[in-house]
Amino acid sequence: MTENRSLSPEQRDAALHALVGADPGAVVEAALQLSEDASTTSHLVQLLETQTRPEVRQGILYALCWHGQPGLWDLMVEVLSNPREDPKVRGQAAEGLSYLFSYLTTDSREFASGVKALLEALNDSSVEVRYCAVHALGATGHPPLIPALERMREDPTPAPGWIGTVADEARRALEFLEGAYSMRKRRGR
Repeated sequence: MTENRSLSPEQRDAALHALVGADPGAVVEAALQLSEDASTTSHLVQLLETQTRPEVRQGILYALCWHGQPGLWDLMVEVLSNPREDPKVRGQAAEGLSYLFSYLTTDSREFASGVKALLEALNDSSVEVRYCAVHALGATGHPPLIPALERMREDPTPAPGWIGTVADEARRALEFLEGAYSMRKRRGR
């Protein structure tokens, strides 16, 4: 998570305006700015309800990912599970789940719904969705998911815009899962 700071009202309004604009570079820059200001969460959720362009939806979800608000869990699961969403948007939702797993216990309804959606995403036709789902499953710190991640080590598909292949990410996710599991044990989650 980023250190949370508040934008001035003028900065916030300008970033929200740029986020829904036509300039892809400005969308990215606005998402970065809004990711640092958790006071914009409700504005971003409202925008997500009305915006249809994939790059805007991805930018909104990117910003929300960094707000560290477990109340966004069901929204992320819903977006990830929606086959009508663009793969970049669904991948961003999977990444959002990866940041929120540390707030949950493994026996919660939310944890189960997220894991279910991510396991289904492992079979997605989009390499980006599979890659991000693998990453998120590693963040669970939940050893019963090791066999699913081990199976993904057999997916040699390159992930454009990401580092390496799905198999490469599966290897990293398995390592990360072990560390996350140790942290969960220390926290009693």
